[in-house]
Amino acid sequence: MRVAVIGGVKSTAVLVEKLAAHGFGEVHVWGYSPPNTDLVSGWVDLAGVASGHGYGFSRFRKVVDCDPELRAFGPDVLFAVGLSQMVPRAFLQLPRLGGVGFHPTVLPRGRGRAAIAWMVSNQEDGAATFFGMRGGVDDGPIYAQVGFSVTEADDASTVEGKLLQAEAVALDRWLPSLRDGKWVATEQDHTHATWYGRRAPADGRVDWRLPREEILRIVRSSTRPHPGAFAQVGDTVLRIWRATSDETPFEGVAGRILDVYPSGEFLVQTGRGLIRVTEWSADGDWQPRAGLRLGLDVEAEVAKLRARCDDLEARINELTAALNK
Repeated sequence: MRVAVIGGVKSTAVLVEKLAAHGFGEVHVWGYSPPNTDLVSGWVDLAGVASGHGYGFSRFRKVVDCDPELRAFGPDVLFAVGLSQMVPRAFLQLPRLGGVGFHPTVLPRGRGRAAIAWMVSNQEDGAATFFGMRGGVDDGPIYAQVGFSVTEADDASTVEGKLLQAEAVALDRWLPSLRDGKWVATEQDHTHATWYGRRAPADGRVDWRLPREEILRIVRSSTRPHPGAFAQVGDTVLRIWRATSDETPFEGVAGRILDVYPSGEFLVQTGRGLIRVTEWSADGDWQPRAGLRLGLDVEAEVAKLRARCDDLEARINELTAALNK
């Protein structure tokens, strides 16, 4: 059986490893190679994974670039796993048996984008789900689905770990049947479908006026493998990777750092309650200090813009006067 794999993240690597473990010999992997790997959550260079099992490998930037080689390969099955780009409808006509997608929710619930972030934010259970691709949004029949829980203690990183474990179990259950040519699926109940909308890195911005529960949800849903929750401190971007509630009897202005500890952790007032930032990173040599206000000072920024506009206007007037002499 000839198997084509298109993807570029950790879940794609799990699939390739399991295909090898279950004796699939004719496999070609197309690995996504983005211009900036930092912007792709959980990106993995699949070249080493593929070559380690003697599989063919090709790189791509846009999925449509796979077309000539994919047609020449002539797959029986096409897997698109960990791919944010839409698979062209023409690709779905190429495999003899069909195309298989992967989604981290209990389909038909949670179709769409940024599923891990939404599941963490909403504390909704997930699943490693392999389904048939037919041109819609995560709406094809299900071949394998293994669920996992999402608790209040989870963040995007721990949910990703649970997802990868569930994916491995799902593949161990399903791949032997696929290898034997059994192609059985269960149609989704579309009346129970729900959807997640797109999220962007800017959605991780922290508004310190919010209650701490909401800020902690932003931190948990935005942490690795995502770009992280963040706050502007002057010209510095502070990224907050982990934080917890804190019951210290301290009160201050929302966004103000109240205390800094030898470990580098620091205490911040929110709109309601305190949080302790336990893991963070920042540009340059920035360090937290007690009394510093996090977030943009809107009035100060407006004053800077006005000063720059006044300076620009003065220069324009000087140039105009010089040209009129």
